[in-house]
Amino acid sequence: MATDVRVGRATLCLLVLTCICLGACRRVVTNRPSVEFASVPLAEPGNPNRVSAIRGRAVHAAPNQRIVLYARTDGTWWVQPFADKPFTSIRPDSTWSNSTHPGMEYAALLVGPEFQPPAQTDALPMQAVIAAAVTKGEPPVWKSWWFSTLCGIVGVLCVFGIYRYHLNQLTARLKARFEERLAERTRVAQILHDTLLQDVISAKMQLHVAADRLLPDSPAMEPLNHVLHSLGQVVDEGRNTLRGMRSPLERNYDLEKSLAQLPEELKISADIPFQVTMKCTALPLQPSAAAELYSIAKDTLIYAFREAPTGRVEIELRGTMKELRLLMRVTSLGADSEVLSIVRDRAERLGSRFSIRHRLGGKREIEVRVPGHIAFETHPPIPLAR
Repeated sequence: MATDVRVGRATLCLLVLTCICLGACRRVVTNRPSVEFASVPLAEPGNPNRVSAIRGRAVHAAPNQRIVLYARTDGTWWVQPFADKPFTSIRPDSTWSNSTHPGMEYAALLVGPEFQPPAQTDALPMQAVIAAAVTKGEPPVWKSWWFSTLCGIVGVLCVFGIYRYHLNQLTARLKARFEERLAERTRVAQILHDTLLQDVISAKMQLHVAADRLLPDSPAMEPLNHVLHSLGQVVDEGRNTLRGMRSPLERNYDLEKSLAQLPEELKISADIPFQVTMKCTALPLQPSAAAELYSIAKDTLIYAFREAPTGRVEIELRGTMKELRLLMRVTSLGADSEVLSIVRDRAERLGSRFSIRHRLGGKREIEVRVPGHIAFETHPPIPLAR
């Protein structure tokens, strides 16, 4: 029993001695002097006519210890700030500051009162040096990472600005061209209405008067009725043409409504299925773009039913903020070559992409894709092109 007590006391004493030794070692390590920089000048070649501020901190320095500064240029360390004033005092709050000439690297040595620093040396003196810190100079502004990043961002913004400026100029030119074409079409419509169509209507009315004066069994009655029927068809076709030229403007650019009235304007038989589907964004259409798409659809249907006045017609409008898509499905298309030559030319002048595809059962798909900045009056910023 007594032996166990003695062993326990010995173990306790050993643990206490171990803790004391570890605490002493920790205090020794913690109280070791050190030097650190707070700010250093730029990394520049040596210049005896320029000085810059340099600051730092000396931790656990003795009252009689001082700082010796060096700046490295062309492989040589030069004492700073001057050879006759090599020492820098440490303030009571452990901070120090002085001036130094430019260099590529800077060193701060914590030394005692007996240390005699050389004015210049190829390697830093380490004898009688208590602590030392070496660091490279701050890079110039144009070599810093944030300056390079800022230049890259500015460059990207400049490229994007030039692209947007070019795009706006192109849009303005296209819009001016469309407005000019619309004005020309309106002028032609007015001329036709005021001259040719009115003259035809006047001639038809005079023929009606002449026909009323003839006897019902007169030999001239049949050819005269044929001429009156032909003139009636000319007047109706002229009115339909004028209505088609003005329809997008008169209907407040309601492209869906204009397309839905195409069977009536083109005199398409009611037995032919005709369907218009609208899946478009709420952004308003450009008047000129709506007029061109209406003309493309109308010309396509005119050519489609010129030789084969039967089949089924499906017109679909799909619009996103990126593009407006006009898709026409026609069961019978009797004049592909004319569609490709005339309608394609209209689509390309609009700045869109045109394609025609052949499907089974004699079906044809005519597709026109108009970019959003051309089709809509307002649109979101366009992504930067690759």
